[in-house]
This record gives sequence, structure tokens and C-alpha cells, in this order.
Amino acid sequence: MSEEKISTVISEDIIFRGLVKFEHILRVKGQIKGSIESSGELVIEQTGHVEADVLVNSLSVQGELYGNVEAKEKVDIAKTGVVIGDIKTNQLSVEPGAKFTGSCAM
Repeated sequence: MSEEKISTVISEDIIFRGLVKFEHILRVKGQIKGSIESSGELVIEQTGHVEADVLVNSLSVQGELYGNVEAKEKVDIAKTGVVIGDIKTNQLSVEPGAKFTGSCAM
């Protein structure tokens, strides 16, 4: 298996509090409370719940995110996704059915 395709997973039974830093891909199926910083991609799965300010390269939300986001490349909010907070990014995609409350600067 190629290292490029391997991602780190915060599983459903994990609650993490504090600062999370990573370089490649982080998949959140559990909970994070605090702040997230990365030059990589953050994926919040459908069971994921994040209460954090987020600074990443790209973000995909299928679960819940409460906090402000700065994504250098893009933010994708799936139909099951909930984002409550402000977003600053170059590209924003919101599927029908998704919930977004906040402002967006592009």
C-alpha cells in the first residue's frame, strides 16, 4: 500500500481535546474539541463531530463542524454535513441538503 493513500483516523470511540497538527490526511469519525492546523486535508466523516477553529489546505465535511475555517484550497460540504462558523477559502462547494450557517470569504 502506498504511503500517499494512508490516512490517520480518529475513530468513533475517540474524544480528543487540544491542538491537532498533521501533514497529510486526517479522517475524523469521532470527536475533536480545540483547534486543528495542517498543510493537508481534513475529512470529517458522517459520524464526526468537531468543535474547533480549523486551518487546513482542504476540508471535506460529511459530519458536524462548529468553528471557523480557513482552507487554502477548498471546502466541500456534503448533503449530510453541518458547518456552523465562518469560512475563508478559494473554492466552496455545498451540496443540496447541507447546512451552513455563517459567512464566507472567497
